[in-house]
Amino acid sequence: MVCDLTNGELFILNILYSKRNFKSDATYNSEKLKGIFSRKYSQKFDKVLKNLKNQGYIASIKKADDKIYICDFKKAVAALTAHGYTVTTGRERPL
Repeated sequence: MVCDLTNGELFILNILYSKRNFKSDATYNSEKLKGIFSRKYSQKFDKVLKNLKNQGYIASIKKADDKIYICDFKKAVAALTAHGYTVTTGRERPL
């Protein structure tokens, strides 16, 4: 891995990126994300989230269910691009 992220961690970043969860008022429900993640990966979801938080990719808001968003957009886009995910870095319009 180029940036020491597992496939599960990249999967979570890709979901948050595709749903446009970049600000604290545009968050994704952690329980919903846990359900999607557990169907595809056998890693522990809480451990994956903790690793992403410690590396500075995501942040969470404490509510009844934690709400998650990407806090470092440039770092997340660089990681996704390095691993072959399709991302745009700004305003790009198809011709």
